Order: sequence, then C-alpha cells, then structure tokens
Amino acid sequence: MQITILGAGRVGATVGRLWHAAGHDVTFAARDAARPRALAAELGEHAHAASVADAVAGAEVVLAAVPGPAVTDVLRAAGPLDGRVIIDAANSFGRQEVTMRSLADAFPQARWVRAFNSLSVSIMADDNHRKPPWVMFLSGDEEAKPVVAQLIRDAGFDPLDLGGIDDSQLQDPGSVLWTNVLTHDEATALLAAVKSGDTAAVDQSALRTRARELAAPFEEFRDHAPDNPAFFLEHLSRSVFEAGISWRVVEAKWEGIREAFHGFDPVQVAAMPPGEIAAVENDSRVIRNKAKIRATVGNAREILAILDEYGSIRGYLASFPDAQAAAADMRRRFKFLGDTGVWRLLTSASRDSG
Repeated sequence: MQITILGAGRVGATVGRLWHAAGHDVTFAARDAARPRALAAELGEHAHAASVADAVAGAEVVLAAVPGPAVTDVLRAAGPLDGRVIIDAANSFGRQEVTMRSLADAFPQARWVRAFNSLSVSIMADDNHRKPPWVMFLSGDEEAKPVVAQLIRDAGFDPLDLGGIDDSQLQDPGSVLWTNVLTHDEATALLAAVKSGDTAAVDQSALRTRARELAAPFEEFRDHAPDNPAFFLEHLSRSVFEAGISWRVVEAKWEGIREAFHGFDPVQVAAMPPGEIAAVENDSRVIRNKAKIRATVGNAREILAILDEYGSIRGYLASFPDAQAAAADMRRRFKFLGDTGVWRLLTSASRDSG
C-alpha cells in the first residue's frame, strides 16, 4: 500500500518504521525536509521523502502525525484529498483542541479515521510489542475503518472499533482509553464499563495501566542507574519543567536551563542562594516559572538526603519492592512530580541509562 506520513517526529517515525517493516511503501513529508530525508535513507528501499503536496498526491492512505493545532494547516497545503483515507493520529489539548469532527467537516472529501493516537510512542516501538498484542483503538468512516484496521494489525496491534466520527472523543487525551495498555478482552470490558458509567471499573483499569507502564522502565533504570546523581536530577528536572508544557518548548530552552542549574550537580543546585534563584527566575534562557525553578532547588536538596540515606540512586531504587512503591515515594518526596511526571522520569532515564 502507498502510505504517506505527514510529520517526521516520534509518532510518524515509529509508525512509519512499523509499516515499512510490514512491506508497505512509505513516504515521509514534513515542513523541515531534513528529517524525512534521514528517515527515508535509514529505511532504504520502499521508503521516500517528498514535499507535503507530492507525498499526498501519490498516497492511498495518509497518516497525520503532527501536533493537533497544526493538522489543518498541513492538510490545506496537501492539495486534493479526494477519496483518500486520512488517519488522524494527532492529539491536542485545552483551547487548541482540534476534533476529528471538525477535521471531517473541514475536509469532507477525505475519509477520516482516528487511530495511533491512544498509545505512547514507547509502547508502539517495535521492541515493546506483546503477545497477545496491545489494543489500538480506531473510530470514524465505516468504509475506511477496515483499511485502517488492517494497517493496525500490520503494525503489530489488535484493532478495536469504537464507532463513528463522534465516538472518537473516547480516544481524547485524558480519557480512560488514552495511553491505556490493554489486551482485547480488557479493552472490550473497559469500553462496556465506560459506556455504562461504571466508574469503579474505570478506576481499576487506570491503576492497572499505571502499574504496567511503570514496571519495565523502573526495572531498567533500577538495574542500570549511573553513579552520577546529576543524571537523575536532570531527568527529574525535565519532568518537572514539562508539566503542563509541550516538550518542544522545554527542549528549546534546555541548554539554558542546564547552565542555570550548574549542569544539574545536586550539591551546587541545593546550595543556590536566594539571590541566584531570583536571577534564574529573570533569566530569558530558561522557562521562567518561579514554582518550577524553586522546586528544582528543593528537589536537589531531597536528592542529597536520598544519597545520605541510601548511598546512591541505585540503592534508593533497589529499596522498593516494585515500581508502584517507588512512584509513590517519588511523588511524596519531589515537588511538581505527579503520575505523568514519574512516568516521564522513569521512561527517559531508563532509555538513556540502558
């Protein structure tokens, strides 16, 4: 199948690799042409890079894997969409929310399906597939859904149909089906519970999912945590600064944040006097959120207390029976670190320490 992927970020690259491995012809397109060219060169035969308009012109299926607010602009630049299956993999938040209903109304000539938005990239990556496979939800145009369901299977997941275009709200960020790692039987039971209003079953499912998502990165990081405590403080601080902010914004400021916080040396950060903290709060190189800046200093002091008690970060992590116990202690100890922050911390730290 001729597939175009609009966007060459983590979602587009991950799904593109999976489809290419399954034998599909994949073309990447993005505003910055360098990343699509790099992906095409990496994958080789049957992988291509093109402009947005040229890529869509030759496609049977288009995966929109760009940030939610950018989807409309990218599709306007794509040219005619007549009859093409468009897979909405974008997520948007707050006032910038873009629904699949609004996209379908804006581009009625396309056949819209929502999929590949409800699992995190770390789960979609090919080395994280499971048997039985995790469920990937889809919703939208009835004629297009069988095509997308097969592409979901080709990517290594089990498709579960939620219904029509307006049922796509069940896949929205923050819903119980979003980033919920489920087998087919679990997903079917949870969907029935959601539709019946069974909140107890929904809450239990959320707890099970959090435990699953944390287990692998916790064990990896526990076993391979570097001796350098600055490594831990840097990953912890990135999770703090990403709370409620796009990772792209944080990434753009990260070198400035790193310099302002002494390369995340806990001893130096913990010793920052009020005058230096005030200077950081007014430093244009950083994200000037006073609460997060002060939390970083407080968290450095907490890391020193951990080192004093356990001897090392690895010793601290090894003191817990499982990921849930470790996460509960981290949420208690560290400021600006909720459930999502703990997941970010463990996932990024395990990836960089492995």
